Amino acid sequence: MGKLKNLFTKYYMTFCVYALIGWLYEVLWLRFVVPPHKWVNRGVLIGPFLPIYGFGILILLLFLDKFMKKKHPVENKVYTSISIITIITFLYTTIIEYTTIPKILNIMDYLKNYGLLLIVINIISIILINLFITKTKSKKVKNMDTTTILVFLLIWIITTVIEYVSHFAIDKLTGKLLWNYTNDFLNINSRVNWDASRNFAIGGTVLLYTVQPLLEKILIKLKEKQKLLITLVIGIPMILDFIFHVFFKII
Repeated sequence: MGKLKNLFTKYYMTFCVYALIGWLYEVLWLRFVVPPHKWVNRGVLIGPFLPIYGFGILILLLFLDKFMKKKHPVENKVYTSISIITIITFLYTTIIEYTTIPKILNIMDYLKNYGLLLIVINIISIILINLFITKTKSKKVKNMDTTTILVFLLIWIITTVIEYVSHFAIDKLTGKLLWNYTNDFLNINSRVNWDASRNFAIGGTVLLYTVQPLLEKILIKLKEKQKLLITLVIGIPMILDFIFHVFFKII
């Protein structure tokens, strides 16, 4: 029972930290990047937290923790090929986003107009780079790790699914559309788009490789009573905020 309580406290604190980070990210993004540059309290809650980010990071840790601890060398052609496709698709599509007028909003239109060239570039790159890795005698090259790129790709996929499902759930539960990507590049049913998914992939990768190790070190140093106290202080207002606002619509 004690281990279960400690585990819950650890992951709940992790959830709260990233819910706060997500709130700060969205508020600052709207204030300094997105017109009309206003301060907006993001989310359906009153408090400074966005649960979607907390749940998102917990899901990423659940699926990627063990994967991140393994090495995926470039000499494995599967890892290398997937990494090449990820990098080229990221760069190619970002270039298309900022150079095409009018904007491509539909994925099918994107594939129709630019998909063939993307496939050709990927195939040529995969052949040449795999050939180079096979022929080279450098152990450093053969042992280069592709894990970060693969993690980036997985975060990209997982966070896109999370955002889509969250948008759908919030829409049905509260009747609010907290974001709408109707006029944005490569959007799917206005719930997800290229820009947001790309930013989540970059941000998620940075957080898992920088913030998460630091957070885990801090949690190890805290005593269990301190963790419990912090959890209660943060958790109770968040839970009440959620219950009153979502279910009773009091706040």
